[in-house]
Amino acid sequence: MAFEINKSGNLIYLTIPEFSNTGIVRHCFTTKQGGVSKGIYASLNTSPFKDEPIEVTNKNLDLVCSAIGIDYKKLIMSKQVHGDNVLIVDENFLKKKSSHDQPIQGYDALVTNLPNVPLMTFYADCVPIYLLDPVNKAIGLVHSGWRSTVLHIVKKTIEKMKMIYNTKPEDLLAAIGPSIEKDCFEVDEDAAEMFRRNFSNHSDIVFDKSSGKYLIDLWAANRKLLLESGVRQYNINESRMCTKCNDDLFFSYRRNKGRNGSMSAIMGLYY
Repeated sequence: MAFEINKSGNLIYLTIPEFSNTGIVRHCFTTKQGGVSKGIYASLNTSPFKDEPIEVTNKNLDLVCSAIGIDYKKLIMSKQVHGDNVLIVDENFLKKKSSHDQPIQGYDALVTNLPNVPLMTFYADCVPIYLLDPVNKAIGLVHSGWRSTVLHIVKKTIEKMKMIYNTKPEDLLAAIGPSIEKDCFEVDEDAAEMFRRNFSNHSDIVFDKSSGKYLIDLWAANRKLLLESGVRQYNINESRMCTKCNDDLFFSYRRNKGRNGSMSAIMGLYY
């Protein structure tokens, strides 16, 4: 099960067929192709935290959202902090929220069961995880960088969905989006030790390169967390597309040493 590449004019974005087939969500994962950004952000930067005019970023968001049938002005955005906080987007939150171009800060996961309230998170190597409960009509987006993976953020997000929406993990559809693959993700001893401490079985997650360097498989780590949470193996979709390797499609923090734009995961309930 994989992600599907879609084209709309010059715009290129990815979708998850199993999610689309439910008929209750509109979603995508953006690439860097088809926008109006210039320079190191060319051409589809979707992050308002970059050094480009907000009008340019908003034009990109409008292009993407128009392609999938969403009003970009309704997007609920999160400025991630590589933690494990989960934002519950409910009616009370909507009453207090600021405008769409002033994102909420301090959360790395968003959940909602409200229709017509699309969620959005930003990426440039970290792992995007989509969660869809088609039974109770609830969704979650999880930004799982290595620090958030160590903190088991996707498990905590599923626990929130169980508590608030009565989600049963066996009903969940999950998808692991484009992100940095194992062979491109080298870390030091301290980071490797954090994974060893927080994953009891880490033989398929931490790989010793010698000389104090290690490779970390974030895809395997997050797949393990999904399975431990009760998500069925056959309900887990994986893009298996590396953001660092695929320079033609994706921005990458590691490849470009922080001089890059950002992709986005976008998903909303529409039924």
